[in-house]
Amino acid sequence: MKRSIYFVLICFLFAPALVFGQAVGMSQTLPMDSSVTVGTLPNGLKYYIRENHKPEHHAELRLVVNTGSVLEDDDQQGLAHLCEHMAFDGTKHFAKQEIINYLQSIGLKFGADLNAYTSFDETVYELQIPTDTPAIVDKSFQVLEDWAHNVSYEDSAIDKEKLVVIEEWRLGRGANARVRDKQFPILFKDSKYAERLPIGKHDILQSFNHDVLRKYYKTWYRPDLESIVAVGDFDKNEIEQLIRSKFSGIPNPPNEAPRPVTNVPDMNEALFSVATDKEATSSTVSVDFKLNIEPEVTVADYRHQMVEDIFTSMFNDRLEELTKKADAPFLGARTFRGRIVRKKDMFSLSAGVKDGGIVDGLRALLAEAKRVKQFGFTQTELDREKKTLISDIDQQYNERDKTQSVNFVGEYVQNYLYQEPSPGIAYERMLQHALMDGIALNEVNALIKDWMPENNCVVLASAPEKDGLNNPTEDDLKQAFKDALNQPVMAYVDKVLNQPLLDKTPTPGKVISEKTIPEIGVTEWQLSNGTRVILKPTDFKNDEILFTSFAPGGSSNLPDSLIIPGTTADELVDASGLGAFSATELQKSLAGKIVGCSPSISDLYSGVGGSASPKDIQTMFEMIYAYYTEPRIDSDAASAYITRKTTQVMNRSANPQAAWQDTLTNTLSQYNIRRRPWTPDMLKELNPQKSLAIYKNLYSDASGTTFIFVGSFKNDAIKPLIEQYIGGLPSSKTNHQWKDNGIVPPNGVISKVVHKGVEPKGFSAVVFTGPYDYSLKNNHDLVALCSALQIKMLERLRMKESGVYFVQIQPQVRHQPRDRYGVVMLFPSDPARESELIKAAFDVIDSVKQFGIDSSYVEKTRTEELMSYQKSLKLNGFWQTTLQDYYENGMDPAKIMDYPALSNALTPSLIKDAANKYLRDDNYVQVTLVPDAKQ
Repeated sequence: MKRSIYFVLICFLFAPALVFGQAVGMSQTLPMDSSVTVGTLPNGLKYYIRENHKPEHHAELRLVVNTGSVLEDDDQQGLAHLCEHMAFDGTKHFAKQEIINYLQSIGLKFGADLNAYTSFDETVYELQIPTDTPAIVDKSFQVLEDWAHNVSYEDSAIDKEKLVVIEEWRLGRGANARVRDKQFPILFKDSKYAERLPIGKHDILQSFNHDVLRKYYKTWYRPDLESIVAVGDFDKNEIEQLIRSKFSGIPNPPNEAPRPVTNVPDMNEALFSVATDKEATSSTVSVDFKLNIEPEVTVADYRHQMVEDIFTSMFNDRLEELTKKADAPFLGARTFRGRIVRKKDMFSLSAGVKDGGIVDGLRALLAEAKRVKQFGFTQTELDREKKTLISDIDQQYNERDKTQSVNFVGEYVQNYLYQEPSPGIAYERMLQHALMDGIALNEVNALIKDWMPENNCVVLASAPEKDGLNNPTEDDLKQAFKDALNQPVMAYVDKVLNQPLLDKTPTPGKVISEKTIPEIGVTEWQLSNGTRVILKPTDFKNDEILFTSFAPGGSSNLPDSLIIPGTTADELVDASGLGAFSATELQKSLAGKIVGCSPSISDLYSGVGGSASPKDIQTMFEMIYAYYTEPRIDSDAASAYITRKTTQVMNRSANPQAAWQDTLTNTLSQYNIRRRPWTPDMLKELNPQKSLAIYKNLYSDASGTTFIFVGSFKNDAIKPLIEQYIGGLPSSKTNHQWKDNGIVPPNGVISKVVHKGVEPKGFSAVVFTGPYDYSLKNNHDLVALCSALQIKMLERLRMKESGVYFVQIQPQVRHQPRDRYGVVMLFPSDPARESELIKAAFDVIDSVKQFGIDSSYVEKTRTEELMSYQKSLKLNGFWQTTLQDYYENGMDPAKIMDYPALSNALTPSLIKDAANKYLRDDNYVQVTLVPDAKQ
């Protein structure tokens, strides 16, 4: 339940509690949510079925296999993961890639709606399917059944797919992987986990015997180690019957091997490791205390988890408060208590630190732990955390009939794999309301005494390896660890600012005109101060209001010399708090409220955005008003921000992929100063005082600003707040405009090669650009071209050539400051095959331009578009971003409903025409990354 969507924090009690008038004993077993049908077939396969109607006409399906890389033999390392891949390369009822072809034909997008993952202990296959056609539902369960026991494992398919897995292995290589390779044997000392990374070993993936792969599948893919999870808009009785008919006949193998449970042994000492790498871009340190898994069975267990998560949340609040100080000992820090593998928990303290700051960061982490151990938390901290917990659980309860199906499936997967209870949101809310008041400060403070066994922990540090940086040795860490445990500390003082967010209530304005757009349920209000408000009330969520705002101008009107202060102004203000409140004081004052708000400055626009529960809408409007009228940048927040930014930038160029991206960015912008990737020299341009002056100038006049509100509200109820807090914003009614600074891509064909990196790892990017006639139809046709082309390109580069793990083809269109388009194609690969694969990619493009595309690709694209569109129409986030897009670009918002007509009009000839129009072979930028032979 620590992973349950229904609560964030949980904990311990010794006496009975009243749950809304009903006595609940602490020994009472937590029930299973009655909304879920749970059953087990005679062959041992377990299933979970839940009817849920969000999104409508769709369902989330999972095949969960209780096996992962830790069950591999020595000669099988990486083959658990390859088994997962092979499920998409041919089964009894779907030859070769027919599974992918079929699922794409019903609207699923490979990697989004159709996916899988392999971890140490489990393998999970994921499908998101439409349910309005019974034949599709039946066939989708046939896919799950085939994955469960009927994967083909043809020799030719194995040889091709293992190359794709090797490309996935290659993609994961780099500084982080090399550091992990050094540290996992320490973290998982004397455990099989230390040598069973799911991605496996390159040499085994290259040379394994095919029968060794088949042996793994036959040994561990069997019904008594499998589960089906189905949540969606369907009749649960029909789904249960379908599961019984499809899966009951699957036999378990004779003399089946017992499923072993691998442990991570406890230690009698603390272990220390320092791992450095020339391509590392940050310094980190962590202290990981190994703990036994605690039971999650009874109400007492639930309450104990409440106490634990309250503890970690309060600890994280203290760590976050430290990061906002000018002399912060770390850039960011966190703590958590949770499961790291099947049978081991860990209490972890971790931090990102400045280069050279590992020892100081370690001491600071342990000092905070000692402060809690010696003095505990304060009652005011506990009171705030209780408010937050209750607000969170209440919001989740309020959304119980609007929860998306995807938010349930993970909970049932955890129940199957880890026996984590799933009692349901109503029961959990009752428990938390009943138990919360009885949680005392002393029992929260007592936890840490059992969580920090000094002889059963691992201290891990990582850092860049470069001239002038003296990183600590393991002996240095050991001494710092010893010293930190004995260092004196003072009690924490909880500083709280008890005053209203706003000094005075703003003088309200008035709505002076109204316009409705009935086709989409939108109302436009023009206010007396020159602001415009767009309202889209919905019933998609019961407890959610989203908003955004934008005004033309942004950083485009600044001189080049002020670009850095201008583009960092929103971040500095956001990090500093509001009005009289520092960021920490503001966070404390908002305890128990579900509200968030932050400013945003782009090159063409500035505004604020955020969200709130309807109960906290007043606070949301106060924050909006304060961000316009009472911004602040305090010295501590600015100093901490500059330190973080400096650390991020100083080592950035050590990352080969960053160097490749920077070359691509600079080339496409023709080295325009406003598109510069961050470099150490640019840090000198940071200036908090100038940033605040720029911010105030942008936000001092709200006229011309458009505000968009979407969610659970009524226009009449929200109107007084809008008139007061939006209509009351200062206004000089200046005609704000953005400025075109002439940032355009180059003409012609430009090809560059970046030589950087020690791994055999390459990246290729080809970006087609050009002038554009911005319109809804052209936008749609360009998006459809990229979608259809990505399907075809994936077939060629991954399925035929076995040369890439993924390929992305993304459209980019701009109406402002001038009409431009871009089509970005990128993929990682073996650098030895880059030229070959780029040629293959251009062959696909040339084929589409010359001969067109088969109608099946158009049908797949149309089906995916329409399915995605229908789901999006019921999401507040879709309406917020889409309305902003339409209003910013001067389009008629009613045309949002024209999308199906555009999609239905799509034809192969339109795709061909778009390819010839936008994929010009005389105007593109190509940048490739290859390793540096000198390294």
